[in-house]
Amino acid sequence: MTVLTKPSAIIKKPEIITDAPLVEKPIGDEEKIEIHSNPEWPKRSSNGVMCLSLTATLLALLGFTGGLLLCRDMLKPTTIRRYQGYCSIPIPSDDKETIDPGFRTLPLQWSTDDIQLINAEHSGADELEDALHEELDIGDTVEKISVVNNGHRVNFIHDFNDNTTGIIDDDRCFVMELEPELVLTPQLFISGLQSGAEFDVSRVRSELRAALPALTELRRAAAELAARCAQRPVYRLHRDQAIRKRSADEPTHDYIQFSGKHIEEIKIDNLPEILEYERQTRA
Repeated sequence: MTVLTKPSAIIKKPEIITDAPLVEKPIGDEEKIEIHSNPEWPKRSSNGVMCLSLTATLLALLGFTGGLLLCRDMLKPTTIRRYQGYCSIPIPSDDKETIDPGFRTLPLQWSTDDIQLINAEHSGADELEDALHEELDIGDTVEKISVVNNGHRVNFIHDFNDNTTGIIDDDRCFVMELEPELVLTPQLFISGLQSGAEFDVSRVRSELRAALPALTELRRAAAELAARCAQRPVYRLHRDQAIRKRSADEPTHDYIQFSGKHIEEIKIDNLPEILEYERQTRA
């Protein structure tokens, strides 16, 4: 006997989809759709980058240079300040007394007042009949010494930068090479004056000769000397003979000075010739 069963209503036959549904109309509004491309950022110019690099390098160099200058100023030793004062150097009345060591070396000092300073330990100080009065103005590299001798004032300028010595008189100027054997450096001169050191004040003789004609310009002379002598004839001095000790029968000197080493008496051998040259020039 054959039994036929009825299909269960619970079990559903799967539906077979043969065709995909067709979309007849677009979902969105095509007129409102905008397509944006990727933004293009501006490219940096190579010249601009190079300019910025150069600027940074220059700023770094300036900073480095400024630092070096600052360090140099901080490490540089303290420069000597300007010293001004008066000093009187005693001159013995008898030339034979220059042989006495008591007259050769004296502890000199200076003051803001014009006073005569002598060796207090020397018993023969009363025998000094004359003294060389000087007004000192000493800087780092320039010594200006104003000398009053027999009522006549003469200015000496020793410039260590230009290695030049100038003699400024009322009517004329003379220029010559600085002589270190007679001119003490500013540092040593001031140090000796402050400490009361002994200076050799023995007199020496310098015989010089002025070259003619007068100089038209002072190329090698110090700037201050050139300014002071702008309205005066200037002559270059040359040495006739070596520096020597002064003897008792020497003729009168033309100029005298003390710059730390010896009292120097200067004699210009052809001074009458210079005076005649100036007379003819003015005529």
